Amino acid sequence: MTSRDRLFWRLQLAGWLAYAATKAISRVGRFPLPYMIASKTLLALLGLLFTSSIMRPLYRKLLPANAPIVRAIAVSAVVSYAVAVLWTASDAALDLYLQRALLGRQFSAGGFWYYFGGTLYNAFTLFAWSVLYVGIKHQQALQAERERALRAEAAANRARLDALRWQLNPHFLFNALNGISTLVVEGRSAQAGTMLSRLGALLRSTLEQSSDEITLAAELEIVRQYLDIEQARFGERLALEVAVEPDAWNGRVPVMLLQPLVENAVKHAIAPRASGGRIRITANRVDGKLELSVEDDGPGLAHNNGDGIGLANVCERLRHLYGDEQHLELSQSTLGGVGVRIRLPYRE
Repeated sequence: MTSRDRLFWRLQLAGWLAYAATKAISRVGRFPLPYMIASKTLLALLGLLFTSSIMRPLYRKLLPANAPIVRAIAVSAVVSYAVAVLWTASDAALDLYLQRALLGRQFSAGGFWYYFGGTLYNAFTLFAWSVLYVGIKHQQALQAERERALRAEAAANRARLDALRWQLNPHFLFNALNGISTLVVEGRSAQAGTMLSRLGALLRSTLEQSSDEITLAAELEIVRQYLDIEQARFGERLALEVAVEPDAWNGRVPVMLLQPLVENAVKHAIAPRASGGRIRITANRVDGKLELSVEDDGPGLAHNNGDGIGLANVCERLRHLYGDEQHLELSQSTLGGVGVRIRLPYRE
């Protein structure tokens, strides 16, 4: 028995006992109180027995969760009246023994009316129970359907986020391997070996991340590992500045959020220029938000319109994870090149 079924049984028992108490109190003065309590408790227990052993199984067979309202009303009315006949007759027959035991006198059954006179009243009581029962079951079915839909949607979003996340690795891996092959062709085998070793360390770090979000400190460590790889190619041509306020380090960000933005900066601002360039990463906490920026001193937006895989992937992941609570802006950098500014909810 599930917890939901146990709760339903408790509520049903409490309801029938309240029904018995109401019936007993309503007739105080006409019969002795002990007899009234015993009689109406018997009536309620019979009602509990018939609704649980007869009506519930019948409704499960005759009324599926998507049954039309007209059918539900018709079936409930017929079943309620049929069971009311059994309930009324059984209560009347057993009540004869209660009268003999508690009132000390013999009462004779008054024929048909004695056994079935309260059928219509009891049928209304059972019909009210039926409406409540069918309504609860219908609501539970709707809730279960909503939960299934939410689980399916969550699974779809999970798969989409995973696809977006792992799209970055092949993209980055291609660029890194291309850089390694260039070093090999140029005869710079020592740098190629260093770059390959650092690439293995970075891939191991990213593959070990099983959640969607990590701390900003962990994300910056991934960025540092990536730039260690690129530094094998560019050496002192690649300069990095990191400015993170103390209360921003523990803020959680999507895995591989900054790496593709830094990779874009390397591609457009560092690689094309013999003199190299500079990348600046800043982070601070403002009004419950985490504000991040990646800037470079490259040629600017005219040579980088933000149509690459990395930036598109970042935008899509932010939208799925934070909805309208996130904001990404591509603009002119204070360093003279391109600046990407991200604003998302701060949470640890």
